[in-house]
Amino acid sequence: MVAGKETARLSGSDTVQGAVETIEQYFDNGWTDGLPIVPPTEELVGRMLEASGRDPMEVLGIIPPRMGVATVEAVATNAAMAGCRPEYMPVVIAAVEAVLEESFDLRGLQATSDPAAPMVIVSGPVVEQVGINHGIGLFGHGSRANATIGRALRLIMVNLGGGHPDTGDKSTLGSPAKYSYCVGVDVDTPWAPVHTESGFDPQDSCVTVYAADAPRGNNPAGSGSMEFALWILADSMSNLNHNIIAGGKAVVVISPLIAHQLSEEGWTKEEVKSYLFERARVPVERVRRYKELRYGRAAEDADPYDWPKWLNVDEPGVTVPVVRTPENIMVLVAGDPGRSRSAYCPARPYNRPVTKRVYLPGSHG
Repeated sequence: MVAGKETARLSGSDTVQGAVETIEQYFDNGWTDGLPIVPPTEELVGRMLEASGRDPMEVLGIIPPRMGVATVEAVATNAAMAGCRPEYMPVVIAAVEAVLEESFDLRGLQATSDPAAPMVIVSGPVVEQVGINHGIGLFGHGSRANATIGRALRLIMVNLGGGHPDTGDKSTLGSPAKYSYCVGVDVDTPWAPVHTESGFDPQDSCVTVYAADAPRGNNPAGSGSMEFALWILADSMSNLNHNIIAGGKAVVVISPLIAHQLSEEGWTKEEVKSYLFERARVPVERVRRYKELRYGRAAEDADPYDWPKWLNVDEPGVTVPVVRTPENIMVLVAGDPGRSRSAYCPARPYNRPVTKRVYLPGSHG
């Protein structure tokens, strides 16, 4: 364990007016995401630290591009500011540990002109233990756990990483997902939860972080086989994106209704992935035209990184998948259990998803 330094303290009167003045001071100092924060009193941060079960001075890592030190205490302070309950702290810590992995490339995500944001995917028993929404409206408003866990990670990226629009976060258009992007998944599912694909036990609680654009919802309501729901989903995935050229992942979310009916029809999760892989495709001519228009020269004359050799095909009618393998499609089960809805969350391919176990107090090893 590496020890860090204490988080700087601010003093203020312990009154409603004092709280308002503190909130305004945080705005003036640029320590918010544009919304009011909860003043992080020592008592409140102390409760966060106690719930984490970790040494306050433990260093989790360095947050780029400002390279601020993410101590457990600094994470707890930002979690308090976000409005987290103390019991959310192990989830927030796991999310921070995940984005700090080199393969996730947090620096690249902060600096990109893309609108992608870190999507926090929570699976395992902790979803219900702390009340993370995995049902109706899971991508939207109304759930304190989802809203504040996702917001805590954003505040950490802003306050420790300097991820302010333009100066540290270079996203051209931004995204509402940059305020908070956290969902619970795979509670009501016929298949193994997503974290088992990373080698964890089904009974483990885990956080997977994934650099994603905002979700694109689908309404595949209809009668008959649920293959129709997959067909609609594949169609929504069949568009030009970074993954075709650079590789990467794709996340899809299907409702429990779709998942259970597919399972009853004999579909495994692997077969769902294969179906989407085979049908979520783009004509190679469109990919070539995209590169030629973007760079003003023949696609084949571009850098090999920008035009891999496997796209050099002359046969007419050839289509290419939006990801390299079926395994690169992450299938999550969540949403309204009474409706057949799905969503596609396009990825930024240069940020690899990372999964970390959530350690509750007394279980950290």
